[in-house]
Amino acid sequence: MVVEAPEPRTMSAIMFTDMEAPAGQRWRDESLQQDLHEEHGRLVRELLPRHGGREVKQLEEGGFLLEFQAGLPAVSFALEWRAAVDARNRVAPLDRRMSVRAGAHLGFVVHRDGDVFGEGVNLAARIESLARPGTVYVSETLAAQVAGCLQAPPVRLGRNELKNIRLPVAVFRIDAPVEPRAEGALMSRVRSLLGRRRVPAGG
Repeated sequence: MVVEAPEPRTMSAIMFTDMEAPAGQRWRDESLQQDLHEEHGRLVRELLPRHGGREVKQLEEGGFLLEFQAGLPAVSFALEWRAAVDARNRVAPLDRRMSVRAGAHLGFVVHRDGDVFGEGVNLAARIESLARPGTVYVSETLAAQVAGCLQAPPVRLGRNELKNIRLPVAVFRIDAPVEPRAEGALMSRVRSLLGRRRVPAGG
């Protein structure tokens, strides 16, 4: 009997994002909805490399499944993305405005064929489903990692029973931006890491 070795697991910050029409509004037709999904996709893909993130896939409803190496770049991306959407909405016609939200968790995942799997992915998805429009919700694990790098601590929202998750999960809301010094150090580390990745193996 051959016993297969377990697939290797990696610690990652997994984020689900969602976009929809603002509360009480509806986009007038599928063509406009598709146009806004594409516009939102361009914004995400423009911001993502600045924070060392990876697009795992775009979801059918216009959101994304994203992966980051740690909690701080994930939160930094989410806050810049939310601010960019807010700025866009201030000058966009009413019928072209969008509402976004995000949920993230720091945990172990399995990589397979470019996708990510595991309880860490499921937990991030459940947290995103709890998030209110315009907010960024994270797990306790992720909140603990970034708390000292924010201009104000994450806001604890209590414990929630999440579908297909064994234990109640503490959820936090991120409101405050990243400290400038932490952001500068983060980008330096990301640039250094990306620079090392360009060196061929054995070089």
